[in-house]
Amino acid sequence: MAFLDLETEIKPWLGIKAGDTSQDAFLTLINASVEQSIKNYCETDFETHAITKEILDGNDSDIIVPRNMPILSVQAIYFYCDTAGENGSLIDPLCYQVLEHSIVLQSVTTPFCRSRVRMDYTYGYASLPADVKLVSLQGVEAEFRRKNDKTLIGGRKSKKDESEETGAAVVEWDNKTGLPRVLIFKLTPYRSYEFPSQPMAQRNY
Repeated sequence: MAFLDLETEIKPWLGIKAGDTSQDAFLTLINASVEQSIKNYCETDFETHAITKEILDGNDSDIIVPRNMPILSVQAIYFYCDTAGENGSLIDPLCYQVLEHSIVLQSVTTPFCRSRVRMDYTYGYASLPADVKLVSLQGVEAEFRRKNDKTLIGGRKSKKDESEETGAAVVEWDNKTGLPRVLIFKLTPYRSYEFPSQPMAQRNY
């Protein structure tokens, strides 16, 4: 999915009048750059993906953590599968609860040791999170203002420390992502996960 629409989102945000195409090429360029920077930092494309036959090792656990997240839905879980993910025992959906980053089993545990667990599930984002869209808009605006040595609220660029100084604030630019550092903090929840401390189903390589 495209994060932002040039005509209906970027131009109104920047206060550019409808029909003014003088900045279109530049805005399209920085919009693509900001979007890619966000995807690279978060290590996700914010799309929806369907996974079939993901094989995990059983560990006599009541929690399953798949390779990909956030989890949107689970189509099926099988225990005691063969190496191809076939001939397993289908687990009743009433026996597990789907959370964003894991599957919590109820009244059942994964098979002990290296017995294979198969998961068919969908992960990703059904729509772009509102705060990611806001970061995208602010990132585009920051680059747009930076072109004229301005920040989000106007000011001048300091060559000494690669920050943008104003009477009210300093905008620091992250060298790795190319985004204002304050925006990176807003993206952290989309790349950092807290895994359960108790045993879980392990990936089978």
